[in-house]
Amino acid sequence: MKVSKKNMLLIALGVAIVGAFLYLAFPVDPKVAFIQADIAKDHSRFTPSESIDVAMAMKMVLHEPPQMLNPVGKQPVLLLYPPSEQDLAKLSGE
Repeated sequence: MKVSKKNMLLIALGVAIVGAFLYLAFPVDPKVAFIQADIAKDHSRFTPSESIDVAMAMKMVLHEPPQMLNPVGKQPVLLLYPPSEQDLAKLSGE
């Protein structure tokens, strides 16, 4: 079968019409794609496998109560700046 110029033009016109329809039906906008990527990142925060807050709210994670690692007792006196005359005398060995 021989393809004529008329048939080639009709095929090209049909492809152009279908392409235009697809372009209008499914627009590709980089701003929309960027926003959708941000939304996907935001939604990933709310999956229990990726969010410790959600996992704790669903009681999927257990934790031990906090413990004080530094024992309660008399702490050494800290040196304040500038030191007083008495502190300077103690530090100087007088």
